[in-house]
Amino acid sequence: MTGRAFLLGLATIVAMCLFAEHYGRGLVRVFMPTTCLLVLVFWTILNILLKYAHPRWALSRIEVLTIFGMTWLVGTLPGIGVIGSLFRQIAAPSYFSTPEDRFWEVVGPYLPMHLFFEERHPAVEGYYLGVGPGESIPWLPWVRPVFWWFSGTVSLVMAGFFASVLFYRQWSDHERLTFPLSRFPADLLETSEGSRVPDVIRTKAFWAGFALVGGIYAWNISGYFILDMPRITIFDSSGKAIDLGNYFPPLYTFVSPLFIGLAYLCPLNILLSFWVYYLWRITKLGLMSRIGFTVGVAGQSIGPFEIVILEEHGALTFLVAWSVWVARGHLKASFRKAFREPHRDDGVPIRYRTAWLGFLCATCFVFGWLVSAGYTPHIAIIQLLLYFVVYFGLAKYAAATGFVWLRTPGRTGWKILRAVAGSRPLSKGDLVGLVIGDSSGLASGFARPLAIPAIVHVFRMIGNALQRRPLVWLLLPAALLVGYVAQCSFHLHLSYTQGAVNVGGTSVGGHFLGLVGDIEATSPPGFDLQKLLVWIIGAAEAAFLGFLGTRFTGWPFHPIALAFPNVLGFNVFLVWLSKTIIIRFGGVGLFQRSKPFYYALIVAYLVMLGVSTVVDIIWFPTVKGYGTAHSFR
Repeated sequence: MTGRAFLLGLATIVAMCLFAEHYGRGLVRVFMPTTCLLVLVFWTILNILLKYAHPRWALSRIEVLTIFGMTWLVGTLPGIGVIGSLFRQIAAPSYFSTPEDRFWEVVGPYLPMHLFFEERHPAVEGYYLGVGPGESIPWLPWVRPVFWWFSGTVSLVMAGFFASVLFYRQWSDHERLTFPLSRFPADLLETSEGSRVPDVIRTKAFWAGFALVGGIYAWNISGYFILDMPRITIFDSSGKAIDLGNYFPPLYTFVSPLFIGLAYLCPLNILLSFWVYYLWRITKLGLMSRIGFTVGVAGQSIGPFEIVILEEHGALTFLVAWSVWVARGHLKASFRKAFREPHRDDGVPIRYRTAWLGFLCATCFVFGWLVSAGYTPHIAIIQLLLYFVVYFGLAKYAAATGFVWLRTPGRTGWKILRAVAGSRPLSKGDLVGLVIGDSSGLASGFARPLAIPAIVHVFRMIGNALQRRPLVWLLLPAALLVGYVAQCSFHLHLSYTQGAVNVGGTSVGGHFLGLVGDIEATSPPGFDLQKLLVWIIGAAEAAFLGFLGTRFTGWPFHPIALAFPNVLGFNVFLVWLSKTIIIRFGGVGLFQRSKPFYYALIVAYLVMLGVSTVVDIIWFPTVKGYGTAHSFR
């Protein structure tokens, strides 16, 4: 890895944040956002052109992967990601609360004011409504709350980094996870000696896949100019749901070329498991809703969706606990090398000793941050364990499946804690703290987690270049700092010039306003054994499926599907069906030859997304000065 790649990576992060804030806010929906993949395709194409025009300026494969990896680490900052959520959460209680809802009277005494603005702060109205011509943007009032949120986010992410160092070789060398999300960019950039164009792009299969997806999008983009051209809607999500009847969730049937391309490297048994559980989940929810099935003692019962979430979180917790148990030998060895045999410490990109001490220090800082946010110490410890379950589960099973649409049930765990334990044993500070700890502004929570799932994939992409060099281990903190400063600046400028209510900042902080009823409840819910049994049943189901997988060779169902509900089940089915047919009739050889076709589905989607955005900017500029005139699906 070179200093040139490091600096280009930082510059690309700034450019990505600027683009996403103005033209790609909706592209930041998962932990590997489309904006990051756009960066990969952009640099791939630019590097090909450089090899022809100025070969000495061209980047190596590792350099391009480094740039992509740096943008991926902070990819969930812009748009509707971490920063947008953060600023709305800082400002919403101040702006949207009213004397009638009694928020400041009831919740205000327990709200940590170093994280929020006080009631009716003068900087908040301009943020939501915009400032007038000639008025300056009040930058200074935001420094204090943003700094403290940033400190919590960085400590949580760095704890994830140190944990990734400790577990990476266990997953890579011992469990041999496939890391599909790192294989795609690595394969896309693989170039034979003497060639200027990557090997994948020179195959006929690649251009067949590119023509299939790119042709459909090119037709639809032409419709921007020719209004009576019929639109091809196969990739549109709207109107693509099959109604299965009353009480049953719909079956979504839209096709996502991006998902299909990324999921093609996922093992067949996991694909089948996701598809089968997707159908079983729809059936289970429908039947429970039809008969009115509930769980819980009188006055605090929960319905089908909450029951399923409890069950799925139990499965996730078991999988994480089992994974740590399986890795116990490796963890013991790394600890021994760190503190008893330092001459054998082979941890990368930092020593195991640094990783263990760093993980301890970062975890202690997160603990202190949670206590300062209102948690009592014992609830803060429980929250730390719930964080570990969420982020460990996402990191490991993204490496195992290649799914970027993984979302943990029960958010970051506070809904599980509230459902099982109730709010009766929680202090008023705990009630407020649990909402803050679940906030999307803190490492973006469960939906778009910042950096942590990407770290091990970046390790894998760098490969043999993963060494103990400052440029390697500085990638994450430097990317976080530059990305955070750049995105905060872009977001505040856009919000104060256009008004946050006009750029997606309409959140009223309902999860905070709902605390009034929780704090004033005269008969708050308490511990519920029935709900705990549902959670235990979920863990037992995962354990049973795992046992069958180890007991019977060829067992087709993996317990991971129980832990991560997937709304893109139809796309999973398409990938499983096509991959099954390819391997059944063509074997491993045909599977390898077909990969360029599926990679092309990803590249075509990204290229046409870029074309659509450029067309909108040039020919269909919006009056607002941000966003695009046409929605791209």
